[in-house]
Amino acid sequence: MTMRAMVLAAFGEPLRLTTVPVPKAGPGDVLLRVRAAGVGLTVVIMTAVPGRVTSFPRIPGHEVAGEVVEVGSDVTHVKVGERVACHFYLTCRVCRFCRSGRETLCTAFRGYVGQACDGGYAEYMAIPAANVTPIPATVSDLDAAIATDAIATPYHACREEARVGPGDTVLIVGAGGGVGIHGVQMAKLCGAWVVAADVTDDKLQAARDCGADALVDARRGDLTAQVRAVTGGRGVDAAIDFVASRETLEGCVGALARAGRLVIIGSRPKTVFGVEASFTVDPGRMLYDMLEIHGSRYVTLTEIQQTLELLRQRRIRAVVSRTFPLEGAEEAHALLRNNALVGRAALLF
Repeated sequence: MTMRAMVLAAFGEPLRLTTVPVPKAGPGDVLLRVRAAGVGLTVVIMTAVPGRVTSFPRIPGHEVAGEVVEVGSDVTHVKVGERVACHFYLTCRVCRFCRSGRETLCTAFRGYVGQACDGGYAEYMAIPAANVTPIPATVSDLDAAIATDAIATPYHACREEARVGPGDTVLIVGAGGGVGIHGVQMAKLCGAWVVAADVTDDKLQAARDCGADALVDARRGDLTAQVRAVTGGRGVDAAIDFVASRETLEGCVGALARAGRLVIIGSRPKTVFGVEASFTVDPGRMLYDMLEIHGSRYVTLTEIQQTLELLRQRRIRAVVSRTFPLEGAEEAHALLRNNALVGRAALLF
């Protein structure tokens, strides 16, 4: 059997629509008929930064929802015909971090789906059965795919890293992007008063539509000063930075109130985006105001399950502004490089 897939033949090359063999499910794997795959900056970075992909050719794509069409001989908890969503970290599941619910820090980490093994930019995908979880009946394939990263990531960031609670004031930087737009919703769900910052009118409006209480246009001056102005000079209890450039990170630190938390999600390599990401902090202020800086690295499979439940309960919604056929992946990537997409994009099969 063969299938269509978007294949990366070598570092720096564009993805090309190719006919390749359908992958085989190993004893502990499941074979999925892919129904939807999210398109985000992680994939764009992966194709452009040397060393991210372990071997070529490679099929990218990690935000995946699909239908199980085959199970390996050792698989007992997943059945043919089930709709499932995928966790994209390949972990050992037995180290101290995996066993304590912090599998994203796995000490025997084997890489990422779509980088260390083929991913979801294809009609079929094989993945370890331990990496999948059922999709609730009323949640669409598209929403479930987006949930696995673009919604689950801010769920973890708000709940575990920023520790957002009722009455908190929270700054979301990159609030109109594919992950940030869900960060606005998640912070609101946690009870926060949300300040949304971005650099285009349509993204700021999208953040407003998703519940942001105040908007900051980063094109119009210093981020810290603008955030201080809309918070009456106090600053914010937490700042979640989905852009993570030097300017945004330093602006976030400057905007923190006493005991404030900065949460950094992702990074943008200078070789790809031309922006400097390293930043400086004043240790005296860090000490005096007892500020915290957290790195937030993806999510657990349990957090994906909880995010899917929030979708089922309609307490959060997936914001997808554009969908593409499989062969439209490169067009979607070009829009991402140009910061021209509001919310998430996705491939539909």
